[in-house]
Amino acid sequence: MTISIVSLRSLFVSIGMIHLSTAALGTLVSLRIADSGGSQEAASFVAASYSMGFLLGCFFIFRPLARIGHIRAFAASAALCSLCALLLSISENTFVLIAARFATGLATASLYSIGDAWINDSAPANSRGRILSIYYIVLGVTSVASQAFIILFSGDLSEAFVMMSALYSIAIIVLVPTRTSPPSVPAHAQLRLIASFRESPTAFIGVFVNGFVLALLLTVLPYQASVAGMSANMIAFVVAAFYLGRILFQFPIGHASDRMDRRYMIAAMSLSAALTVMILSIASRNEGFTIAGESGLVLQVVMIIGSVFLGGLIMPLYSVLVAHAMDRTVPVYVGATAVTLLFVYTVGSVVGPIFGGIGSLLGSDRAVQWMCWVLMLVAGMFTVVRLKMRESVPHAEAASGVAASPTSVSISPETKRPEQSRF
Repeated sequence: MTISIVSLRSLFVSIGMIHLSTAALGTLVSLRIADSGGSQEAASFVAASYSMGFLLGCFFIFRPLARIGHIRAFAASAALCSLCALLLSISENTFVLIAARFATGLATASLYSIGDAWINDSAPANSRGRILSIYYIVLGVTSVASQAFIILFSGDLSEAFVMMSALYSIAIIVLVPTRTSPPSVPAHAQLRLIASFRESPTAFIGVFVNGFVLALLLTVLPYQASVAGMSANMIAFVVAAFYLGRILFQFPIGHASDRMDRRYMIAAMSLSAALTVMILSIASRNEGFTIAGESGLVLQVVMIIGSVFLGGLIMPLYSVLVAHAMDRTVPVYVGATAVTLLFVYTVGSVVGPIFGGIGSLLGSDRAVQWMCWVLMLVAGMFTVVRLKMRESVPHAEAASGVAASPTSVSISPETKRPEQSRF
């Protein structure tokens, strides 16, 4: 038991370093493309390449890689991420960026899958929920902290990429000496695309839209803000505020959703997010954030507060959608449904930047913002329609305490009775 706890502590530190780098690189790459004079289409396709790599790594690469040993696979994946970070520090070529981000996505999927499988195997049954809660808090806190590197190295982004490479190396150093039995590699879970859609079209469409919109908000919009004249420091504050919203809203939203038909919560979150996107889009038309003085400061405050609310609405939505799907799923198919929804979410994160790039080519750079607004509005209205078409699940039969994060297929959501909720 003591060895297990020590190994989990080492794992949390290593995964914290990995997530710190992953979240920071999403912003850094967008800023790098903007600084080098790259187009929005380039920023969009680079973002899509990372998501495509993550998709392939999560569903097709992880299991063969894990057979060489979980620690060796972890070290190899982290080393690849470190190498790609160094490559990003010295090159501005779009094709190099696409290749480096694709490889980073592959390796990052393996890192999260190994970490999730490790937690799944090592966490004692009587404290698994508490350990998972700590794990997700670690992910949330490091997401916020990651933006500090943009502020610290805003004068020279190349140095920031070198620091990200160092963090990957630290993750290897912390984890490699750990003594632990290898976690079991989860069996391949069959995708239930048609069945999952029939059981819960609200969750199916919702996770796709969630992945689509989040990919645009976290990768393409920082590029747009930089081109419009927003400083790297301000962009970092806005992105950090977005991640902070998840920390502040995740558990209250999950707790509240356990006590109602989750579709009311999904509709409220989607429509509120659409309204927030619209307000921020209209506000940012006036590039007041580039103007020194009171008007610029007011708009900066609006952007930061709006980002907290937007992140608090969109980022926890995935957990609520998965929980809603669990309400409609026969227990034997819970794991397969969770994997299916992760797949759909990841496909959305691939398609989102691609459509964002096409939209900017055919229309204007603001097509991305309106795309986010329309999709969140449509998802919210679709949920409202479904409320009228289908009765709610009886409260006694509903799942609760579903801890879900779009990181890998290695942690299956747990379902418990409402009185045992641990959101």
